Amino acid sequence: MKEEVGDMILNNNKKLGPTPKSIGVEQEFQQIAKTEESNLLRELACTRNGINDEEREERLEKYGYNDLSAMQKHSWVYFLVHSFADAFIVVLLVLAIVTFVVESDILSGSIILALACMSAVIRFFQDYGSYRDMQKLKEMEHDTVRIQVPGKDGTEVREVPVEEVVPGDIQLIGSGDIVSGDLYLLESKDLFVSVSAFTGESIPVEKYKGVDDRIVNAAELNNICLGGSTVNSGTGVGVVVRTGTSSYLGKISSTIHTKKKETDFDKSLSKITRILITYMIVVVIFVLLINGLVKKNWLEAFLFSISVAVGITPGMLPMIVNGTLAKGAKFLAKKKTIVKNMSAIQNLGAIDVLCTDKTGTLTMDHVVLQKYLDVNGEDSHLVLNYAWMNAYYSTGVKNLIDRAILAYGEESNAQKYAGGYVKSDEIPYDFERRRMSVLISNPGGEHLGGNVEEILPMPQDEVLITKGALESVLECCSRIRVKKEYMDIHEEDLAKINALAEQLNKEGMHVIGVAAKKKSVGDTTVFHAEDETNMTFLGIIAFLDPPKPDAKEAIRGLYDAGVHVKVISGDAPVVVEHVCKLVGMKVGDQRAVTGSDLENMSDAELSSVVEKNDIFARLSPMQKKRVVDALRNNGHVVGYMGDGVNDAPSLHDADVGISVDNATDVAKASADIILLEKSLTVILNGIYEGRRIYGNILKYMKMALSSNFGNVFSVLIASIFLPFLPMLPLQILIQNLIYDFTQIAIPWDNVDDEFLQTPHKWNSASLVSFMNVIGGFSSVFDVLTFLVLWFILGYNTLAMQNYFQTGWFIEGLISQILIVQFIRTSKRPIIDSKCDSRLALASAFGIFVGISIPDLFDNLKNTVFTEMPFEYFMYLIIILALYSTTIEIVKKFYIKKYGSWL
Repeated sequence: MKEEVGDMILNNNKKLGPTPKSIGVEQEFQQIAKTEESNLLRELACTRNGINDEEREERLEKYGYNDLSAMQKHSWVYFLVHSFADAFIVVLLVLAIVTFVVESDILSGSIILALACMSAVIRFFQDYGSYRDMQKLKEMEHDTVRIQVPGKDGTEVREVPVEEVVPGDIQLIGSGDIVSGDLYLLESKDLFVSVSAFTGESIPVEKYKGVDDRIVNAAELNNICLGGSTVNSGTGVGVVVRTGTSSYLGKISSTIHTKKKETDFDKSLSKITRILITYMIVVVIFVLLINGLVKKNWLEAFLFSISVAVGITPGMLPMIVNGTLAKGAKFLAKKKTIVKNMSAIQNLGAIDVLCTDKTGTLTMDHVVLQKYLDVNGEDSHLVLNYAWMNAYYSTGVKNLIDRAILAYGEESNAQKYAGGYVKSDEIPYDFERRRMSVLISNPGGEHLGGNVEEILPMPQDEVLITKGALESVLECCSRIRVKKEYMDIHEEDLAKINALAEQLNKEGMHVIGVAAKKKSVGDTTVFHAEDETNMTFLGIIAFLDPPKPDAKEAIRGLYDAGVHVKVISGDAPVVVEHVCKLVGMKVGDQRAVTGSDLENMSDAELSSVVEKNDIFARLSPMQKKRVVDALRNNGHVVGYMGDGVNDAPSLHDADVGISVDNATDVAKASADIILLEKSLTVILNGIYEGRRIYGNILKYMKMALSSNFGNVFSVLIASIFLPFLPMLPLQILIQNLIYDFTQIAIPWDNVDDEFLQTPHKWNSASLVSFMNVIGGFSSVFDVLTFLVLWFILGYNTLAMQNYFQTGWFIEGLISQILIVQFIRTSKRPIIDSKCDSRLALASAFGIFVGISIPDLFDNLKNTVFTEMPFEYFMYLIIILALYSTTIEIVKKFYIKKYGSWL
């Protein structure tokens, strides 16, 4: 058995062999916890003095660095290469190569290459910038740890970087330290550790040496301190048994270091990309065949088909998407938000359900003493003073409860009435007893106040004062104090006390009990937990983690924005229910769904429960994940906000994982967005920014798709009936470049307020319907232009083809730029909804360039353009006016049928 336990201690120790796959991570730590100290040190090949420098270097090389994020470190080259990994960018690069090699057309190839590179560069700067911001955050974290090493004169204490801690190190921990690596305790003194990152419980637990053979979670084992937990008070010495990816934190991290699920935005964009590339291939083949068969010039047909491929490829899509997201990231950065995954910004705007924890988000994460009551529910300064003495005279760094008591006592001048005594002994808090006691005496014989003489009447007496979990304190009481009288405790008294506590819990308060008893000096020489008997119950102290001042307004703002809020917490159900009501959540008489409730539910039942309920309490990490998965399976776009290890699986599975800069490493690694301030208001700002981004991306996509579809359809018609190409390849590329240039300003465009009020999910079907309808009408007016050029203006011979091609170049470019104003809003353009000035200037500049180019190129040798007569522009104005009027009419019918424009 000892050998088997040794194998489980370090699964990356080559001498010991791998951990059996049948052993789960919790069972592994249970095996370690029940191993004798001597056996454990022997298996780790170390002593109580630690390991020397040479051995440390060997182990560092063998086991690797104690850094969960090491695998995620990348150079700028990685991000540069990754920035080109976009389907449309790849298509443009291929077309550029074909243009250079096959056509030997340097100008056309350079134009195509420029379009691809502009988009990739924007993506590179944003992704690499976010990565560097995250690295700077990491550098600010705790980075050294104290260890014991063998020295000339015995044991020496040395500080080493956290990343260099290895199995077998003897680590020293004390108040305020973050445990680095999983420790098996060898020594401890009043050691209290916060394991809230693993369990969600805010109250620290005591850790102490000695074999622990209980079957409990790793965080609850008495002699194990998990890496990532923090020391609240006391000191300890432990041997490091696991580091890095082999640690408990690393095991959890490894379960989420899989490819993140595709979000609604990612899936829709991928689907649209596949549709467009397929569409482009089919169209290019048709254009090639039609022009080759009709005009009998296959080389010219091939060159033209390549140009058409560039023309119908929304080459600016990656640039517009990345540019818009980059602008959103900069906006959020000013709001103390770091964006790790750019697509998460749009997803943030798309979420219709936000799952959040309670502590620190809805509440201040700062416990405040609210009430001090006797058994009748009346204020009792005696209860306050005894609680103050227990907190004041206890050893070590004070926990949240102690600090709250002392802070309130300072305001109420408790020192005057309860100070001046001497502590004789104490019994620290532990997880099983869930209470702590101090023994105080009054050697001077003079009382400072009148609140303690009932129990401490004589100088030769001592008083044992106990506080802790209510049920635990009541267990050691045989009497109660009622109106300065002492009597035996009865069932009805217990019922009254528990009812009082339940009422306080319903008001969102955390309750502890206070008891005391008199002892004569010299009764015992050693004080034990067994002495916590036959005590007198004095009353109750109640605490509250008050709601944040802006929480109610933020909740209202989220509801107004069409986002449903669900609270998922590890706290007691009644406390969570009360806080939810305080911050204005629409929960009515809802009761919290607990983890035990979830355990008995099938996936189908849970699917219904998550729709009807908004409060979830006492949930384990995997239960939280089940709730998130159920919501996503129901078709919701889910945001999840959390900062603990127990939140990591949910952060990973949500469409948008939101964490904070002081969260655990594994939580930050799982998140898409890191907040430098934990606030729902920041998230609300992000939601509106995400919707603005979505609106602007959608504008471009609908503009580009409808325009490209119309142009291609027009090209096919013209190719069948015209004896020459409707537009030359270089004209198509120049038209595409000018049009795309005008769209660079879209990320700065305004979005109608009405659009921002509701969440929007990507809908590929709506894009296809929009493309067919608007693209079809665009093609109608292209054909109308063909008819005017052919029949009215007489550009119907090979000698006049330059006039025809130039005429369609100008009309096609201006109509594409002009239609932007009509597509960008469901309202009347310019009159009811004005675009951003930068977009207006870019559009005006594009139209000016489109009209000027034929005049500038007219006198050049072998020009592809020719100067158009005044008569042409008269017809052009009529065609554009008819086009604009028609689009406005079609817009009304489209909205009536499909329910929305964007």
